[in-house]
Amino acid sequence: MTNKKFISLSVVSILLAISAAISINLNTQNYNFQNRGEVFLKGFTQNINNISVISIESFDNTIDLVKKNNNYISKSGYPLKKGMWENLITSLSLLRTEEKKTKDPERHDELNLKSPELNNSEDESDGYATKITLKKNDGTVYSSILFGKTDPSVGGLSGGQFARMNGDNQSYLLKGAIRMPGSKSDWFESLLFTIKNENFQKAGLKKNDKVFEITNIKNSLKITYPQIPDFNADEEKLNDVRDVIESFYFYDVKKSLDSYPDNLPTLSYETNDGLILSISSVNPEAKDESWVIITVASNKPKSKDLADEIRGKTLGFEFLANINTSNILRWEAKDLKSQESK
Repeated sequence: MTNKKFISLSVVSILLAISAAISINLNTQNYNFQNRGEVFLKGFTQNINNISVISIESFDNTIDLVKKNNNYISKSGYPLKKGMWENLITSLSLLRTEEKKTKDPERHDELNLKSPELNNSEDESDGYATKITLKKNDGTVYSSILFGKTDPSVGGLSGGQFARMNGDNQSYLLKGAIRMPGSKSDWFESLLFTIKNENFQKAGLKKNDKVFEITNIKNSLKITYPQIPDFNADEEKLNDVRDVIESFYFYDVKKSLDSYPDNLPTLSYETNDGLILSISSVNPEAKDESWVIITVASNKPKSKDLADEIRGKTLGFEFLANINTSNILRWEAKDLKSQESK
C-alpha cells in the first residue's frame, strides 16, 4: 500500500469516526447517553424535610399525603397503613436514569405517560400516568413527575419504570420503580370491624320512618317489621343485610361535618354481646357508592372494648361504603320480597 493510499484511508476513517460521534450526540434515542446512572430526582433526599405535601393523582388512586410531626398522613387526617409513605419516599430516592426514550407526545400513551388530567373516562385508565407532585413548605412545587408502565427487564429488584417530568415531553426509562398501593383504600387499614354472623341479633333500616326490621330467631332471619300478610321474604337479601357488618371495609375516607340532618337513611344493628352499631348515608340521593358515618355504643360489658375500638377508628370521619351496603341503605320494605312471590 502506498503512502498516499494509506493517508487517504486514514482520513476517511477519521471522518467516519467524527460522523459517528456527531450521530451519537444528536440521536435522542441513544441508550448509552451520558446521564445513565444519575439520580432522577436530583436533590430529593437533601430536600425531603422541606416537602410538606405529596399529591398523587391517577385513575383510582388520588390522594394527598400531608406532613405532620415528621410523618405523612392523609389530608383527611386518617392514619396511613404502616410503612406506606416510607416505601414511597424510599423508592423515589432510589430512582436512576437508565435510558432516554421518546419525546413525541403522540407516543406517550404507549408508555402510559399521558397526563391523568386528560382522562375523561369513568372506567378506562390505559395510556394514562400516575402523577406525583411534591410541594414544599411554602406551597411551591418542588417537582412533578408522571410515572408510566413498568419494565421488569431492567436490572434490580424493582425492575424499571417509564417516567417524564410534568410539562416536559421527554420520557425516560428509569432503573427502579415507585412503590405504593395500587388503589386508594390500600393506603389505609380499611377493615373497620368484623362481627360474626352468630352474634347478629337484629337490624333495621330507618329513613323518615321505620322501613324494616330483621331479627335472628333461632338462627333464622325473619322480617319482624312490617308485618305484611303473605310476604315471602328473599332469604338472600336478608343475609345481605346481616352481612354488611360481617366484614366492613371502606374504599375512601374524609373528614366528617360538624352536624348532619336527623333523618339520614340509617342501618342499625344490635348484637348478642350488646353492641349497637349505626351506619348512616350522608348522600342518600347518590345512585352509586354512598358516603357513610358510623356510630357505636355498648349496653353490655362484653362489647365495651369492641365499641371503643370501632369508635376510635370512625369518630370524625366519613367512609365510602361498597355498592351492596349503599344499595341496602336505599331499599324499601318491598325490596326484601322474593322475586318468586311477585
